[in-house]
Amino acid sequence: MANFRHRARIAALQALYEVDLTDHSIDQVLEYRLADEEFPPDMVKFCRQIALGVWETRGQLDQWIEAAAPHWPIYQMPAIDKAILRMAIWELRVNTTNPAPPKAVINEAVELAKHFGGEQSGRFVNGVLGSVLPQKSG
Repeated sequence: MANFRHRARIAALQALYEVDLTDHSIDQVLEYRLADEEFPPDMVKFCRQIALGVWETRGQLDQWIEAAAPHWPIYQMPAIDKAILRMAIWELRVNTTNPAPPKAVINEAVELAKHFGGEQSGRFVNGVLGSVLPQKSG
């Protein structure tokens, strides 16, 4: 299950990154990105759920990111870091359909940032997500 979610998140991340940098539609990008992979139906569904959910709520997600990282305006952030943060925050604060444990979401986001981002991306993503995660009282 974890590997399936990991692969689906990578595909969603790649789609979101491309859509953010081009004028391609999210549906068009997902269509050929998912055609490229041999994903089982559950994985396709999870990938689409993340990518479409993030893209539809990116305005709210960006507000949460900017509040958590006031010294890094969203327009100055590397596109890959922004896509990773949007995905993780969507999973932590918006997704109610198939939620993952917060620690798993944050660990996955940090790993994606280390793999796809710059030298400081992992630390940056971890710090922002620590600020965005709703705090439990008690």
